[in-house]
Amino acid sequence: MKPSQKTGTLVEHLAELRKRLIIILAVNLAGALICYEYMAGLIQLFISLNPGMNLVYISPSELFMVYVKLALICAVVICFPISALQIWLFISKGLLKKEQFYVLISFFFGLAFFLAGALFCYYVVLPIILQFFSRIALEEIAPMVSIESYVSFCTTMLLSFGAAFELPVAVFLLSGLELLKPATLRRWHGVCILLIFIIAAIVTPPDVVSQVLLAVPMTGLLELSIAVCWLVDRHKQRKRSTSVLR
Repeated sequence: MKPSQKTGTLVEHLAELRKRLIIILAVNLAGALICYEYMAGLIQLFISLNPGMNLVYISPSELFMVYVKLALICAVVICFPISALQIWLFISKGLLKKEQFYVLISFFFGLAFFLAGALFCYYVVLPIILQFFSRIALEEIAPMVSIESYVSFCTTMLLSFGAAFELPVAVFLLSGLELLKPATLRRWHGVCILLIFIIAAIVTPPDVVSQVLLAVPMTGLLELSIAVCWLVDRHKQRKRSTSVLR
């Protein structure tokens, strides 16, 4: 292949990447504009987690910025299927058929596991944490939490749990692409658990309750990930044995 052909191919790839990124950006911005109209109802869902909390905003633009941030986060989550499709259309041409299968499955289950983590956090973890904080309040000190800090706390927890629940999906993808083996996970099992608690301490607010409530499910997800890795590896070994016999 001539150098000019290589340059042309690179330019074509960059042009397609630019096209996909523009579509993703346009769709997410449009989604954010639509989501903005429903942010009052979403904030009410956050408030319902702890209705006794007295929320305030301490600057004229604070509530507006909360609406904007929430709208952007919601747009990214809601528009993920379209964003994933654009990413898929860009990378699929460079993947083998078996690699395409594992990436497609990972896209689908990635969204499902993220939503499962966020729902688990909303219905189980956040009520426990907010009640815990409410119980340790002093009578002499009136709690006046700003809406920005309250919503940021809730969204950080939701996103952290959603991301944590992606662990089995990530292991499935790496195992399918033969980048990870069950023996590796078993050998580094203790280190992985230590890393889980360190990551939980970093991504959650600085309190022990939040860290434990994230680290414990992640430890269970680690065990599930090891089982997933073993199943994928066993399936691949069977396919290899079948192909050899043929």
